Amino acid sequence: MTLECFIHCFVSLFDLVVTWLGLRGSNKIDVEIVYKSNDFIIVNKPEDVFTNNHNKARPSLDVLLGKKYPHLVNSNLEHGFYFVHRLDFVTSGVLCIALNKRACAKASGAMQKRISQKYYIALVRGHVSKNHLDLTDSIGYCAREAEGNRKMCTMDKVCCTGPRDAHTRLVVLERGMFMSYPATKVLLQLITGRRHQIRVHCSTIGHTIIGDYTYSNRKDTSPSRTFLHSYRLELGVDGINVQTIDPFTKAKLNGLWIPVEYINGAGDDCFRLFDSHS
Repeated sequence: MTLECFIHCFVSLFDLVVTWLGLRGSNKIDVEIVYKSNDFIIVNKPEDVFTNNHNKARPSLDVLLGKKYPHLVNSNLEHGFYFVHRLDFVTSGVLCIALNKRACAKASGAMQKRISQKYYIALVRGHVSKNHLDLTDSIGYCAREAEGNRKMCTMDKVCCTGPRDAHTRLVVLERGMFMSYPATKVLLQLITGRRHQIRVHCSTIGHTIIGDYTYSNRKDTSPSRTFLHSYRLELGVDGINVQTIDPFTKAKLNGLWIPVEYINGAGDDCFRLFDSHS
């Protein structure tokens, strides 16, 4: 391991401990607004921030938005805002919040009818051999871990309870090396929206998302974060289509990620990569 990698690992572990102990003040976390109207706020959620959370000592989006837009907080709601959907604590990226009940109903309806389209970018362990994959294993709760992180698993596991159909589509963007180990950057489209779906499906094919402590059997602890990002949301309401920048480039990861094979570019019309292989 190089000195740079060692330092990065140490800083990552320190950040992890600080976050879980609630020692990082939410005042220091900025929430990027990528879209705002009278009906919706769409944010680029930072990683390791709860969507909403009863423990206000830990950073959560409802508290951060309340401080940024106190006049928009709905005192009749437990968490102050209508959260149309959620992102895992570890996942960064595009997340939609409705500002009134009518807008929430429209957006929620679009998601339930699968009019909305959600795309994610991830860095996974190893080189994914096929450039396009449809991952369709049903997902349920792991009875062995009913508490804590409420880990999920696929229905082929004996411990799986209440499995439901799940469908993730995967396209390889780049293959390369992360901290001197083989890795692949992938673009993923959620067809269904099960809890931890992308993380479970990636681990099932033997390509766990880098930094995913839960689905690496608690072995992947060195990276600064779990490398999963909600990249684009086509809401299917009011023509709203929003996209962030790719956070997993060589420059943004300070050279720890080095792509060596370029397969596809996500770009502004990433849906084309999936439509061409329907």
